[in-house]
Amino acid sequence: MSTSPLRPKNGVELEVTVLSADSLRLPPSYSPLPRRLRPYVTVASSDAPAGSACSTAVAVGSGGGGGEHAWGDTLVVPVGAGFLEGRAHVHVSVLSEPACRLVGATPLGWCRIPVADVLDGLRPPRALRRLSYSLRCPRRCGGGGAPGRGHGVVHLAVRVLGLRDDAPARTAATAPVQRGWCRVAMGIPVSGAASAVVGVPLSSWGASATSR
Repeated sequence: MSTSPLRPKNGVELEVTVLSADSLRLPPSYSPLPRRLRPYVTVASSDAPAGSACSTAVAVGSGGGGGEHAWGDTLVVPVGAGFLEGRAHVHVSVLSEPACRLVGATPLGWCRIPVADVLDGLRPPRALRRLSYSLRCPRRCGGGGAPGRGHGVVHLAVRVLGLRDDAPARTAATAPVQRGWCRVAMGIPVSGAASAVVGVPLSSWGASATSR
């Protein structure tokens, strides 16, 4: 069900490779119909026209449990000046495909990728950055978690296409300065022994990726 919009001949794009997700959970339901966790991920720019979102396929090996689900699908999202200036973001949603086509997909959680996470002024835009985000709860998540906090973590590899290598310092400097966890929309650090800083690139991905 992978659907990627046509890439413009010129312009800036965000390449998002959806690596995996873990600890996903279906929200409570009063429906007597059996449900199965079949997650997929959609990515869209908040300042893009409606219908421009692109989606991964359903995760390989998906089952009823909340273990790790793997994709490896690469999505390319056009972004505009609003994203580069910190006024817009790229929205990532994790959903579960329904068993019946008459029923809509079930939202599992969401997060946002701000420009500060992908243009840090230290590495060129084409440098691949690995980002891990705790998912925020959809509107009716339930499940007994903390208010606003969903279940699951999504792992992404992200890079910017269409900018010169000397662009990050100038572009990132125009974005509003936001301190602490609050600069990331979901604002929840990933907990545990192998915790990663939410919304901050991991140093192990500092090597530049080859240009497309």
